[in-house]
Amino acid sequence: MTTESALRDWRYGQTQAERLVAALLHLEGFDAVDPQHPLGGPDGLKDVLCRKDGLSWVAAAYFPTTSSTLGAIKSKFTSDFVGVGSNHAQAFAFFVNQPLTVGEREQLRSLAGQTRTEVYHLERIRSLLDAPKGCGIRLEYLRIPMTEAEQWAFWSSMNQDVVRKLVDHEARREAQMRSLDEKLNLILERTNAIGFALTERPSHLGIAGQAPESIEMPTASLSLTTLCWLHRVITEDSGLPEAVRGRLRSVNVWIGPAGSSVETATYVPPPPEELVPLTNSWIEWWKGQHKSLQSSSKDEAITALAEFHHRFLRIHPFLDANGRLARTLLDQAARELLNQGVAAEFTDDVPAYYAALAAADKGDLESLKSRIAATLK
Repeated sequence: MTTESALRDWRYGQTQAERLVAALLHLEGFDAVDPQHPLGGPDGLKDVLCRKDGLSWVAAAYFPTTSSTLGAIKSKFTSDFVGVGSNHAQAFAFFVNQPLTVGEREQLRSLAGQTRTEVYHLERIRSLLDAPKGCGIRLEYLRIPMTEAEQWAFWSSMNQDVVRKLVDHEARREAQMRSLDEKLNLILERTNAIGFALTERPSHLGIAGQAPESIEMPTASLSLTTLCWLHRVITEDSGLPEAVRGRLRSVNVWIGPAGSSVETATYVPPPPEELVPLTNSWIEWWKGQHKSLQSSSKDEAITALAEFHHRFLRIHPFLDANGRLARTLLDQAARELLNQGVAAEFTDDVPAYYAALAAADKGDLESLKSRIAATLK
């Protein structure tokens, strides 16, 4: 099934149509995207409310299951356009899963008079969903996975973003680390507060601020659900599509230099169907390690931390930001076991860091251990 045919012969109902529209609005740079009643019920002639360019917008979805005439499309456009005035909005976005010629689009815009109007017709929607940054949305709402060529395009696009971000990386790094520390501290505070509330005995209700000694540290309490939540936290401002944030990847990927294929990749992570058991196995292994390391030497703790970091990266459970999450978990685990975090310099020398990971792939953790030991703070 192609993207075009899945859109044109819509079989997913009005609820999914409105949710797809909301996702596309995010992709197009709209803010404060607020779906009204996708599950049904009166929505006051506004499928979605949003903002862009300082204007408030009403967005409407018209996804008939069969080919529709221009007259029917105009009628639906006119009906939905009434919601602009009744909701005190200044602009209108109309999504329709039908092919429209340039002239037909102009006819629709003319129905809106001087009101700013965007018409998202079949071909425009298709092009958004087939673009590298739209593939995640397409997978979620149309159930069409990425082809090998699209995976290459996606990673090429991501690589370009990385190069662009490296230009101002140094200026922003400290601010980012402070922000990350704040988020981690918030996670710690909430985890300890929840643990205290759950383990506190009635006779201690009058004693404030004394957390029980038995509360486990966060990485010792990891679960697959917590891991996915942490992924959402650290990718909050990343620009990643909502469809992939906090969700295990559902496609095969490979790791290698630009231009590589699955045959020439440096490493091919496990397929999607193995991610849940492998990740759960890694979590259970770490819980056992964490408990046994409470009275271990510093060198033993660093060895375990190196393996903890490397094993997670080998699983590569998410489509993107695995490295960022792995470094966050490493820093937190080091704080728990050694009372020292891992500084950002851990990955500053990118070639040396990748060489250490490559050595770890062959069973040699010494380089990775050295980098951890050298960047403890």
